[in-house]
Amino acid sequence: MMGKVLLLAAAGAGYVLGARAGRERYDQISSSVGRLWGNPKVQATVGDLQDKAGDVAKQAGSVAQEKVGAAAGSVAGSVKDKFSGGSGSGDQPLGEQHHTRMPSD
Repeated sequence: MMGKVLLLAAAGAGYVLGARAGRERYDQISSSVGRLWGNPKVQATVGDLQDKAGDVAKQAGSVAQEKVGAAAGSVAGSVKDKFSGGSGSGDQPLGEQHHTRMPSD
């Protein structure tokens, strides 16, 4: 996250400096950034970070799937207890929970 902020700040500073110094300075800054981005070491680092990000995303997905499965099992157990008349705290069957009186005409 901090790297993205730093990249945006550098890009913004480069833009401002390029705009103030004119088109020549802008082109100079742009070509420097292009050379930096094209550097094999930079590209290797970018590739490594992409691989790590993919691994972290897979791990996060697995953890989320486990938690959702556990929560679903818990909810299913609660629903089964409600319908089977489990030993709750004075729970009433579903049909007897609400009594609504309609006004008679």
